[in-house]
Amino acid sequence: MATLGTGYENKVLENKMTDLVNTKLDVKGLMTIDTSLTDSAGLKKVVNKYTYSGKVEKLAKGAKNTTKGSVTFAPKEYTINRYQQTYEYNDMDIMQDPYLLDVATEGAATLMTNQIKDEYFEELKKISNSFEYTEFGYTAIVDALAELNKEVEDDMFIIMGNDLKATVRKDKDFITSKQGEILYTGQFGTISGIPVLFSKLIPAETCYITKKSAIKFFVKKEGSIEQDRNIETKDNTVVYERHGLIALVDDTYSIKLTKKAEVVESIEEMKEKSK
Repeated sequence: MATLGTGYENKVLENKMTDLVNTKLDVKGLMTIDTSLTDSAGLKKVVNKYTYSGKVEKLAKGAKNTTKGSVTFAPKEYTINRYQQTYEYNDMDIMQDPYLLDVATEGAATLMTNQIKDEYFEELKKISNSFEYTEFGYTAIVDALAELNKEVEDDMFIIMGNDLKATVRKDKDFITSKQGEILYTGQFGTISGIPVLFSKLIPAETCYITKKSAIKFFVKKEGSIEQDRNIETKDNTVVYERHGLIALVDDTYSIKLTKKAEVVESIEEMKEKSK
């Protein structure tokens, strides 16, 4: 049976989109958004990582410092990227399925968001401070923080994958906390007073402790959409783009936790030890 005026069968359509989200984590809230590039000419950004060293001295009247402070920095040049995706549709496609355009628009926006998330986690991998744990849990977090050696831990957070989340949930101290209530809910919000987040984009047996100022999202041009239309064929082209870059700019309050590699002894070594 056809609907009058359309020539298409009158069918009830259900809008169901394949899941494109790579992680539920909103990484824009975990990094600093920098819009300084929007008002500057050029397509390159130099990020300097600064280190200040100096000494405070007790001086007598009229005396001068014997040492002077100094600043060293390591510059790294980044190129502003242009990210773009294009999709097309015909007017008749929309007549047949009115959901098609909504799904295409949502899919394009989701893929662009996923790209930002992927870049954020790639920058996390560049954290230079590292700590190896034998068994992951509360003690590993505390030891890693001690390795980082910061008196103030404000605004810091922990990101781990689903594998380490499962490890924590199986920990006997975790199970017995709050008189066993947490055993049923499986929820935990902090470890050693630091908020915990999760993403399946974190590599196995890996955990990061970091803060928002560690990674910056330098925006050159916010996401924009342009459309073109062929009035004869009724074909429509939609172009979605953004310009910018994501960079690790300060990892002094960040540390990467990984599992210590197991040492496998050879038969000869075991025989030598048994003597």
